[in-house]
Amino acid sequence: MPRIGGYDLPMQSLQQLASSSGLQWVNSDADKIAAVQSAIASEPKAVHVPRERPPVVELDDGPLVLVETRRDLNELQLPFEQQAQQPPAA
Repeated sequence: MPRIGGYDLPMQSLQQLASSSGLQWVNSDADKIAAVQSAIASEPKAVHVPRERPPVVELDDGPLVLVETRRDLNELQLPFEQQAQQPPAA
């Protein structure tokens, strides 16, 4: 990427704009900004650790199996129904 040069803000007009709005313009110290930028530039680059890819999933090419997901509950005997149909023990 091409290097982009610096841009000097028109500080006087910015301060006038802020004061006309009832605000106070606060600017950063240029020496401190330059010191931090040089400290960031002097830091070593982080080591790129590639991610581990999960193993490839093997697809099953076998025949499809029909799985019934609904049961006909009309003929299902529940435990409390079975007890009601049995004659009482004497």
